[in-house]
Amino acid sequence: MSIRLSPEDFGRAAGILSTMPEFQTAQNRVDLVTDVFAGTPRKDDVVSSLNLDGAPRAVAVRVVERLQTFGQDEPGRETLGVLVNKLLSYLGGGDDAEFLRGLLRRYPFHTKPTADLGAPDHWLGREPPGDLREKIIGENTLREIFMLELALDAARAVVRLDTPTSYGTGFMITRDLLMTNNHVLADSPAAERTGYEFNYQVDRHNRPAEVRTCGAEPGGLFYTNPELDFTVIELRDPPAGLTPLVLKPERTKRGDRVNIIQHPGGHYKKISFQNNFVAYADARVIQYTTPTQPGSSGSPVCTNDFEVIGIHHRGGLLKEPGTWRHHLRNEGTSSIAILDDLGKNAPHVVARLTG
Repeated sequence: MSIRLSPEDFGRAAGILSTMPEFQTAQNRVDLVTDVFAGTPRKDDVVSSLNLDGAPRAVAVRVVERLQTFGQDEPGRETLGVLVNKLLSYLGGGDDAEFLRGLLRRYPFHTKPTADLGAPDHWLGREPPGDLREKIIGENTLREIFMLELALDAARAVVRLDTPTSYGTGFMITRDLLMTNNHVLADSPAAERTGYEFNYQVDRHNRPAEVRTCGAEPGGLFYTNPELDFTVIELRDPPAGLTPLVLKPERTKRGDRVNIIQHPGGHYKKISFQNNFVAYADARVIQYTTPTQPGSSGSPVCTNDFEVIGIHHRGGLLKEPGTWRHHLRNEGTSSIAILDDLGKNAPHVVARLTG
């Protein structure tokens, strides 16, 4: 069985695919479709059946048409649905993403195979009901439990900032150095008038935890970069036993997951994780669909290993770099750009990161 889109849906789906930055050259298209079908049972069959040479629009039409006729890559899953799902994770938000979500609702891309109708109330097969294997339904969201331990360790290093004008978030990058945004703390006097509140959160009984507040070290280290929107401050007598977060100079990519520990609205510490995807990334900018609020500025953007790949600084209807398209996203500065700047202009900070 194959699924045929209506002419209107076909044209728009091909149009979305053709305008993606990753679809503008033949090599990029190979990388894209390989990523789309990575891990699927018939990846090689699908990829080898696609002609990816030519102008973006013509190639996009061929790809959508071929996937319509290819059918299923495994029982109950249409290859065209795999593409639509992946494109949705690339886009994150916006009108195009809503259109793709509509396709997933309106077309049976994940039809149940006729040979696998499930077990009736009275099992008629030879295997006893207890021997039937469990199924992964939709996306596999199973994670090793130690991820929760990593998240809790990382959360201890995340701090609420009570500045002279607003609230913000910061995180420890060494035993006594904290990082936040330049627009949260732009100069030493503001830093020295700010309260740095550790453990501003509720405990497992949903009661306020005991907060430890400290200040900036008078005359201590202070470095800021308004263009990249980050600041490093030395704190006086921060709590002992915290594990600083590690800035990881690794370029993330569209579709990767990110996790953000934050003080949204200046309120108790919260975490947004797992259902958050990178929508755009280069060596300077990361855009993602992770929920944040004012007060989240300065939060660490973390991998699933809770290493920091960026610092969050804004959100809204943002322009995607290199395009004219605007999307409802959040954005941070990449750790690659931050570490590069520190290496050039603040080697004394880098020495303390690695010392």
